[in-house]
Amino acid sequence: MSRKLLATVGVALLLVTAGCAGSLNPTESANAQTEQGDSGSETIGVSASGQAAAEPDQAVLQVAVVASDDDANAVRERLAQNATQMQEALRNAGVADDRIRTVQYSIDQRYREENGERRAAGFEGVHAFEITLSNVSRAGGIIDTAVSNGADRVDSVQLTLSEERKQEVRADALRDAMDNARADADVIAESANLTVSGVHTATTSDVGFSPIRTESLTADVAGDAGTSIESGPVTVTAQVSVTYNATG
Repeated sequence: MSRKLLATVGVALLLVTAGCAGSLNPTESANAQTEQGDSGSETIGVSASGQAAAEPDQAVLQVAVVASDDDANAVRERLAQNATQMQEALRNAGVADDRIRTVQYSIDQRYREENGERRAAGFEGVHAFEITLSNVSRAGGIIDTAVSNGADRVDSVQLTLSEERKQEVRADALRDAMDNARADADVIAESANLTVSGVHTATTSDVGFSPIRTESLTADVAGDAGTSIESGPVTVTAQVSVTYNATG
């Protein structure tokens, strides 16, 4: 006779930028189902979440040189001068050229409303850079160097994980999700007078990841005391769907 039991509870899907490492409570992060297979054997299907956390080992900074003038060529020259000055200062601070890349370059006509008409009001140019650091503790000092040497804007600071470290933490999150799935399956099996005998199938969806972000800082961040960037653990979440074989 076919036996079927369905239990559904909330699934944790939120990405967290800072927090403590640890397992999600399996009874709060999964849904499960038991049913009879084609051959008459019982199976238990479970979806569960897991998480893992690690301290960031990479900082990604976005800074921009900004210039405005009535003449487009003057804007271009000022952008080039300030960008060159900033890059040279970063180089002297130990940031390699391949860790600095352009992410935006534009010179746009500006307009103003005058007596109901739209009139040209000069040009504004932006040259934005992304700076990648493998030492998170240097982020504040590098921001100060950039702002003191031509950068007019700090668009964002991300404290994140390098690709290698991200894969390690991802694996930990998946292990946690699998542990939670098995715990849920055991509970469901017990309630249905079954015993889990092994994994039938297992799949995972995309793993959630979010760096710690600080955005839209102004150029006066480089004060006498220097810029300080607060850190914290980066949390990775994972979700798995597992079907277990079960015996009665």
